[in-house]
Amino acid sequence: MPRLKLAILDLDQTLLDTLRRFHVAFSEVLTKVGGRPPGWEEFVRMYAEDRLDEYIPEGVDKAEFWREFAKRHAELRHPEDRLIGGAREALEELRTMGLRIVVTTGRRTTKEALWGELRRFGLSDLVDEVYTLGQHEPNSGGLWHRHELIQKILEDFRASPEEAVFVGDYWVDVESAKLAGVLSIGVLTGLEPEERLRRKGADHVIPGIWELPSLLRSLSSRDP
Repeated sequence: MPRLKLAILDLDQTLLDTLRRFHVAFSEVLTKVGGRPPGWEEFVRMYAEDRLDEYIPEGVDKAEFWREFAKRHAELRHPEDRLIGGAREALEELRTMGLRIVVTTGRRTTKEALWGELRRFGLSDLVDEVYTLGQHEPNSGGLWHRHELIQKILEDFRASPEEAVFVGDYWVDVESAKLAGVLSIGVLTGLEPEERLRRKGADHVIPGIWELPSLLRSLSSRDP
């Protein structure tokens, strides 16, 4: 494997725990379209099973619903928003390994707003650039797919797919990484089952971002 130059990291449930915010935004948008918002425990179960579409009333455009959700999620703050444990320390280690760090999000928001979020949680000094689906709406693959965004990042940073890694918590994240040809690493902090992440193309699955540096060091030590 060529020497890695670039770590592309998802934001929500990979670097930040914003699941409570997700629940609030989902409930608000669902109420607006006449749906029944689930309670917290029911929501967590359906979220982990990737079945939230079942709450959207018949006749409501699902893609439009999720676009509205993504905008509302980006606007909200929740008192329980917090860094995933070990996130800052992991990024600091990636820096010592010589990696450039890019943060991406499926939120429909601006780069400026994303930089503000990173400053709020004390990560902005460790990040080289940010990219959002608010500015780079996908043309193919589905509402949440980011393979075109990953390809744009590779182009901007003059890196080959073999020189980059993408880390995310959702099955669409790892599928996007595979479509872009980069090393795909899934984290379990987004409640996705490991089996689903691997089935969708994850090269590796780790408990959380805190284990990323040690995994990359291990992979590097195997190189001839």
